[in-house]
Amino acid sequence: MRHAFPTAQPALQSPNDFLPYKLGDKFTPHYLLTGYFEYLAAQCPQTMKLQRYGATNEDRPLQIAIFSSPENLARLEQIRLNNLRLAGLEPGAVSGNSAVAIVWLSMSVHGNEPSGSECSMELAYRLASQTDPNIQEWLKTRW
Repeated sequence: MRHAFPTAQPALQSPNDFLPYKLGDKFTPHYLLTGYFEYLAAQCPQTMKLQRYGATNEDRPLQIAIFSSPENLARLEQIRLNNLRLAGLEPGAVSGNSAVAIVWLSMSVHGNEPSGSECSMELAYRLASQTDPNIQEWLKTRW
């Protein structure tokens, strides 16, 4: 029997609900893109963490979104350190469950190629809300 993770609020807005247009109909400006990720992080703290790691040359925030199961988010630092230890980049022994993979998706690297940032909002919505049992299962072993 599968047990569902606690999900985000039932009224969680999809990108189509949040944006003033249908996702993909227009180029989403940076402030709406980051605004949506900040909205998701505030609504789904048990399944998503948003960290600012810098700023663009126009002083716009650069952020990384982390999605996982609630259990994995609670031990985020242990998973990070275990990954570094398994790669030989951090001294010490692996602790706890070391079977959690880290998956990095870089959705856009060029400002004039919007498809990655546009689809990132739909992906983030699905990963944060975790209403799909397949996503719930997948996020137990990936971070």
